[in-house]
Amino acid sequence: MPGEAVSNCLAAHLPIGSALHLGLSGGRDSVVLLHILKSLLPDRVRAIHVHHGLSPHADEWADFCSRLCREWEIPLQIARVEVCRQGQGLEAAARAARYQAFREHGASCLALAHHRRDQAETLLLNLCRGAGVAGAAAMRDKREMPRMTVLRPLLAVGEEEIATYAEARKLSWVEDESNARTHFRRNFLRLEILPKLSATFPAAEASLARAAAHFAEAESLLHDLAAHDAAHIEEDANYFVGLSTARRANWLRWHLKEAGWSIPDAARLTEALRQFSNAVRMGAHGELRLPEGRICIWRGRFYNVTDAPIPVSPQIWDGQGELAWAGGWLRLDARQGEGICAKRLNNNTDGRLSARPRVGGETLRLAENRPRRSLKKLLQEAAIPPWRRERLPLIYWGDEFIACPEIGIAAEWRAKEAGWMPVYSATPSTLSAALPV
Repeated sequence: MPGEAVSNCLAAHLPIGSALHLGLSGGRDSVVLLHILKSLLPDRVRAIHVHHGLSPHADEWADFCSRLCREWEIPLQIARVEVCRQGQGLEAAARAARYQAFREHGASCLALAHHRRDQAETLLLNLCRGAGVAGAAAMRDKREMPRMTVLRPLLAVGEEEIATYAEARKLSWVEDESNARTHFRRNFLRLEILPKLSATFPAAEASLARAAAHFAEAESLLHDLAAHDAAHIEEDANYFVGLSTARRANWLRWHLKEAGWSIPDAARLTEALRQFSNAVRMGAHGELRLPEGRICIWRGRFYNVTDAPIPVSPQIWDGQGELAWAGGWLRLDARQGEGICAKRLNNNTDGRLSARPRVGGETLRLAENRPRRSLKKLLQEAAIPPWRRERLPLIYWGDEFIACPEIGIAAEWRAKEAGWMPVYSATPSTLSAALPV
């Protein structure tokens, strides 16, 4: 059964020809998974052992993993990490350190040995924390994380089946003494609660894991519904107001998750939804502040805003490539008949190209037959959101203000033939701009 489960998971989720890294703790579950993988993927399996240094036996565990991998001819990396709690519990901090180590050691596809009992424990733990559908879905057999795919091939396999597999093949492993300490919440559930549940409900572990699968299915449906609503909200924020409260909350949680931002507690989420609804109805501005940034609504549209520092002094720029500026990127795109005149940039030796922050009072004349106008008015008329107006880089040649991205080019600098259009974007371009020689 364990071998069949692993084979099915790999067939469904592991790209053909890809290497698979295993998080090898040295415990029974990870040793069993490694034993199965070495027969299924003899030339593609790798192991990573994370040495936390939290146990007096940590060196012994690392030595065991080294001996095992030498015997089984499996490449092994030992990653030594320092667990920094920084306001987290020890378990959470150690988990974060492990995942970071896995990424740093090249595990683009990682296998972990969580099984059905771990799934039941995770469900109970999340429910005790007041989790919603996503938390009740517990773990998935496949999870996409930043720069890494995590597979859990044993998730539907019972602990007793893993034990039987290990004993039949006379496998050896190490025991983590911390697993007996019930002051860890997960251990408390494993050692105190699940046995009592199983005494009264013999199928409790399997039933809890099955419930997690049902919650996962419900979460998938909610995800699809949120994506559907998001497409309509992006076109017209009034659609947001027409949704039920539950669907608004579902969309907002989905939106935050897609952005990789933290989800606030229920009270803050409810207040944000109320403010957003009022802002849409009244055509006003509203926002939700989070550690990663702000979600703002302005003129009927939602924006994710990250408040990177704005440079306070000019940044000299040769026009090559892209210039990092206030959380975004400034570049010059080659255009014909528009943008900044390429000949003037090349021939004018009286000044240097630079990007500068707004200081107030700037003016531009965008056409030869039109008067100079204040940049403030131009930004308002162009419907540039307030938080973006202060972040736009102003382009100067010497002390002459010649262009502003999203607004335009000074008439006397406007290209009639070859030109360079200033573009300010949230992400770097895949193309490299360069001034013509």
